[in-house]
Amino acid sequence: MSRPKLPRPKTFLILASLTAYFATQLPTMADEPVRVMATGVFATALQALAPAFEAATGAKMQVSIANAGEVAARVASGEPADLVMTSSAGVKALANQGALAADEVVIGKMRLGVAVPSGVTMPDLNSTEAFRALLLSANKVAYIDPNGGGTSGPFFEKMFTSLGVADAVHAKAVLCKTGAEIVNAVASGRATIGMTQASEIIGGNGVAFAGYLPDAQNLTTVYAASIATRSKNPKTTIAFLEFVAGPVASDRLHRAGWDIER
Repeated sequence: MSRPKLPRPKTFLILASLTAYFATQLPTMADEPVRVMATGVFATALQALAPAFEAATGAKMQVSIANAGEVAARVASGEPADLVMTSSAGVKALANQGALAADEVVIGKMRLGVAVPSGVTMPDLNSTEAFRALLLSANKVAYIDPNGGGTSGPFFEKMFTSLGVADAVHAKAVLCKTGAEIVNAVASGRATIGMTQASEIIGGNGVAFAGYLPDAQNLTTVYAASIATRSKNPKTTIAFLEFVAGPVASDRLHRAGWDIER
């Protein structure tokens, strides 16, 4: 029988560092729920992982999902949170502001994908030219509003310009605030295709995952998590973070489209 995979060695060291740090801070308030503030890329995974952790430990979990800009603004404003899960760049920025512990746990990398309505013929995403043709032929294209605070919005604008399709896409754009809105737009027929982080598409109701954008047009984002310096329940929060970085959760994340270090 094969041995179970263990969390990565570096992750063990970071979790040990976080445990040591918070041991010197305010005492844990055991009855407090673990308040998780995360971007949409984590939504599907947390829907499964948070209840599993509750069932295994008896802990109480409160999960709030928002786009990256909103997460940063809410944490920076002092909104209560225990664990923040967003891009690695976002975690570092909040740590520099003193809102999060300096140590971060990298969860994995995520690429952008294409959503289409369930049951349609899958589009060709194997080349830049095929992808460009798809953008031009689609009646409506849903993607993150570049001014809405999401991670991928500004990237899409630059990518459309580089492909020479900006004006054509703008004329039929369905701008959304979150990946969930993009999936809903495709599922409801308001958009022919939608583009967002792959984990927000895979398993979505009414849509199919057509595949990742071609490498030359894709964006790989590193996502991480860290403990809020004002956490009221750091011990349980660290336990949940250890669970997320562990083998069962990592396998689930991998199946949901994440690139996970093995």
